[in-house]
Amino acid sequence: MTKTEQRRSKGSVEADARLGLFFTLQKAWKRRSAEGMTAKDLAALLDRDKAYVSRVLNGKTPTITIETLALFLDRLGHSLVVDCIPAEEIPAVNKDARPRIAVPAKA
Repeated sequence: MTKTEQRRSKGSVEADARLGLFFTLQKAWKRRSAEGMTAKDLAALLDRDKAYVSRVLNGKTPTITIETLALFLDRLGHSLVVDCIPAEEIPAVNKDARPRIAVPAKA
């Protein structure tokens, strides 16, 4: 297999990046909302309207920039840490965001 054949498509890489950014934000939001923060509170911290904040938190924006993510995380009391990992060191996991349905084993 050539290096070109091993590369994922541009669309696949971009989609995975968007999902990663969204899931990172969701992780921080879940923690803070469990502590009682509301989208209205976050909107005030960001000096943005609640509708915009809700769209970002619910993944209803077509894309989220790294700068937007960093700002949201900062206001949620988190920091964005960026690192790289060689592809061969990433454990094989279900990268598809859709949940898998477990099929019962036959007896």
